[in-house]
Amino acid sequence: MMKKTLLFCLFILLTMKLFAIELPFCGDVNYKPEVQTVLLYADGDQLKDPIIPLDNMMGRLTLSFDILNGDGDVLNYTFIHCTHDWQPTDIQRIQYASGFESDLIDDYAFSLNTVVDFVNYHLAFPNKDMHPLISGNYLLVVFEDDLREENIYFTRRFMVLDECASIGAVVPRYPDDLKLTDTHQQLDVKAVMNNIQASNVQQYTHLTIRQNGRWDNAAIGLQPTFVYPDRISFEHHPMTVFEAGNQFRRFNTSNFYFQSENLAHIWQTDDYYAIDISTCESRAHKPYISYEDIHGKKVIYIEDENKDNDTEADYAMVNFFLKWDAPLPTEDVYILGAISDWTFSERNKMIYNYHLHGYECSMLLKQGYYNFMFVTVDRNSYEVRSDITAGNFWETYNVYSLYFYYYNAVKGYDELIGYSTVNSH
Repeated sequence: MMKKTLLFCLFILLTMKLFAIELPFCGDVNYKPEVQTVLLYADGDQLKDPIIPLDNMMGRLTLSFDILNGDGDVLNYTFIHCTHDWQPTDIQRIQYASGFESDLIDDYAFSLNTVVDFVNYHLAFPNKDMHPLISGNYLLVVFEDDLREENIYFTRRFMVLDECASIGAVVPRYPDDLKLTDTHQQLDVKAVMNNIQASNVQQYTHLTIRQNGRWDNAAIGLQPTFVYPDRISFEHHPMTVFEAGNQFRRFNTSNFYFQSENLAHIWQTDDYYAIDISTCESRAHKPYISYEDIHGKKVIYIEDENKDNDTEADYAMVNFFLKWDAPLPTEDVYILGAISDWTFSERNKMIYNYHLHGYECSMLLKQGYYNFMFVTVDRNSYEVRSDITAGNFWETYNVYSLYFYYYNAVKGYDELIGYSTVNSH
């Protein structure tokens, strides 16, 4: 079943106090090719999602990104409050943010002793100059000069939590549709709220479920299936059923002088380091193998502890090859994960090589540890599937993030009142 996807861009006019722009509202998107390695995480941990508590938010989000061959220009940022389904809210900025309309990103440093030249930018926020006032979804926008569409560098999502509800889920061994027993995972979700009138719950609560870091197959806008005196539940709904997938593939480029797991070749050119990932094949009809992964995420680092990860980690052209007898007739193949910002673009689209009988793709990546998966996208329906390339196994270890929203009719916006993560096993 297709879930509500953010794959299609909604062109929405965003009106703000000092400026107005027409922004392609697509979530986590890089709008300029020189933007690389955008990281947005909480509490100094690259593996933590960018979600922070409303009562203790200052400085807890870290933004880091590179501009290839940059001149060290000062950039700007702002953020926009959004509904539970990531459309801009109707409330005025003064109601959801304190401080300036936008602020500077002036903490940057040039790369040091790298083959690929870049400028690394760093920002810790929220801060005294600009911070959110309410909970909910936010879109971070980084731009130069004034906020016009052509000046936007990238956008990223983050969330502010005002926790007044508890939410959790279980993954039963048998889904409602028994035909999906061995290939899919179903979530039965329950929430307990305080100080919210039960008569409003059915109309004003919404649930979003994400599998690992993905937005393309997220279940967005779920409303309760059952309302009880002491709790509500989201269960027996087709949107709570996900392809189980497979463990993510992985590789480590933290040391260019050591050929680690799944690296076939490493060499240096005049322009960059180059790395061949070991030839991959479909795992759809192979036995499931359990091993540890980081659920599709990435960690930027270099093995030498005396070097700075931000400015001394170099870039490499990483070459992927997926062995395939003939091109798929109606699907395209993509590399999915934080390695591609969980999006689908020409950068991570694989091209069929008739001479080598397989799909290939090259991506410029900063040194670090990466997870990835091959998926297919139907050219007509845009459905994203993992069964053809990776297989679907109920045993797969997935992490599901639960975001629980309550629409405050008096204040006129969606509050994020509950959040938790659930392991599939």
